[in-house]
Amino acid sequence: MQERRFIKGVTAWLPGLVFALLAIVVFLAVRTGFPGGGPPPPPGNPPVPPGSHGRVKTAAGVVLGFKYNPHLDVNAIQVMVAQAGLLTIDFRPHTAQTVMGLAAVNDSVEVAYMSHPNDEVVGYVLVRIKNARTGKESELNELPPPPDVPQNHSAEHFTIHDPSLILDQYGGIVAIRSQHLLFHFKPGLVDDILALIKNAHEIGLSAVWRDDQAGFVNVDHDKVYVVLSVTIDNKTFLVR
Repeated sequence: MQERRFIKGVTAWLPGLVFALLAIVVFLAVRTGFPGGGPPPPPGNPPVPPGSHGRVKTAAGVVLGFKYNPHLDVNAIQVMVAQAGLLTIDFRPHTAQTVMGLAAVNDSVEVAYMSHPNDEVVGYVLVRIKNARTGKESELNELPPPPDVPQNHSAEHFTIHDPSLILDQYGGIVAIRSQHLLFHFKPGLVDDILALIKNAHEIGLSAVWRDDQAGFVNVDHDKVYVVLSVTIDNKTFLVR
């Protein structure tokens, strides 16, 4: 009989205990943060570029020009801002057509950007740009990255005599120029044959044309190819 009363008593206060435990869990979650860094940000916040830090800053100014990377692809905009002076803000090269289509030199723009303190080369990263006159704008993080190798063209074969090499700031080869053709190498993939390329008088290249649909802008308006393989002295090296 006493055992039945005990079980009945436990059954009576058990729901209250469960409710109290749930209340404690919710309280701790609010105080310490939700798993995985908290709930998702509210709609309208621009996504954070990978590797970027800090909050998004905005500025209004006039476009003075554009800069380009060692591959001769446009990848930065220069904006004169009244309070901050000249800002040079990097963007991903495949977004160049979008940026330059929205903002020409001497246009007034509003830019949203983030700092990149852990990168010795990239100071600021462009998140959003808006033309003050037309009202047109673009969220650059919404633009999908291009494929590693262009998918809409077949490989072509070239023989280059006494190639003109384009080097980066570290002395690595990033491209070969032949008249108005530019052959891009992916950074680091030709390091093993660097000496062979520099000393070669004739180089065979298998490469795919990177057309304008990829979104890049070559500063010299060269026809750009992505290199798949290099042939020197009858030896072929895959570089893609």
